[in-house]
Amino acid sequence: MDEQVAVAATTGVAQVFDLHTLKAFAPDKRVRKMLFKTDQLWSEIACYEPGQSTVMHSHPKEEEAIFVLQGAANMSIDGREVVVPAGAIVKFPKNVPHDVRNLGAERCVIMFLKVNPKVLKASPGESEGGVAPLAR
Repeated sequence: MDEQVAVAATTGVAQVFDLHTLKAFAPDKRVRKMLFKTDQLWSEIACYEPGQSTVMHSHPKEEEAIFVLQGAANMSIDGREVVVPAGAIVKFPKNVPHDVRNLGAERCVIMFLKVNPKVLKASPGESEGGVAPLAR
């Protein structure tokens, strides 16, 4: 895997990540840097040169939010083409096929955030269909 762990400044119990200083690029493939992976959440940044991409994939249990920091991300989300500009965030439900492509002439940097799938795997009250019953 091409992920690297990012370094953060610690302020008390909080970690501060300067995403712009963490950007890194490679000519042959996108660069991923793990920001954090806790018991509940995980986040990474991914840096794309023009023409680079992440293959179509889905997350069976996790919703995902992708924030575009720089450039524009071309995405296919559940078969629909979306262009997400810098400063915008896209959120989609679990088990939705999606990809990320940099079709522009400029670099693209995204940050994603999702629940650690181990949390969902251990969720009490989950039915066989993978959906927790609604609280009343």
